[in-house]
Amino acid sequence: MMKYNGIYWLAFAPLIKRSVKRRFGSELARRSVKNGRAEYKKLLAAADPIGDGNPMAMNAYFAYVFVGAWLGSGREIPAREMANVMADVLGAMRPFFALTDLNRKPRKWLNDMKKYARWCENHDAERKYPTAWKVNFDESRHRDGSFYYFSACPICSTMNRLGLSEIMGGLCATDEIMFRFQHGVLHRDHTIADGDDICDYWVVGDKVENPQ
Repeated sequence: MMKYNGIYWLAFAPLIKRSVKRRFGSELARRSVKNGRAEYKKLLAAADPIGDGNPMAMNAYFAYVFVGAWLGSGREIPAREMANVMADVLGAMRPFFALTDLNRKPRKWLNDMKKYARWCENHDAERKYPTAWKVNFDESRHRDGSFYYFSACPICSTMNRLGLSEIMGGLCATDEIMFRFQHGVLHRDHTIADGDDICDYWVVGDKVENPQ
């Protein structure tokens, strides 16, 4: 279970409604948002716990807002099309993401993940929240950018447990968009959503030629 937080719904629901309206019409947009808030609350009540104050909580809330709107539509929006709705919403947030330039701060995400790893260690997260994101590092693997990987994902775990795994492809695709807006490129070979053991992230600035 995760605590209910309505700020994320209030922030993103209007953007979702605008995208769904443009792509699928006013009626489906209205229904997605009208019913979606209740679905969002249900998802949080059923979600795998990640711990109060988890620095990555925004990722989960962001994902569950979209899943709530998708369920609010009665799944009339195909899961693959929901990925486009997510891309539209991220596009509206592009100025915020663009404040980070991964060409100037190539290790930004590696440093952030190390901070998260310290939070997990300080809160005994591996024992208390076994499906929360478990981050791992191998700094010998690449010279450029940031490399890390997760061996657990609470969003994927929750979606699989609730029989909603078809939406995971769209949720995972938002990573590439977010990094692109930060002037970066995501190189990825594996995702837990595809049945792999890990989700790998190698993120380099988009001006880096022949990253190593």
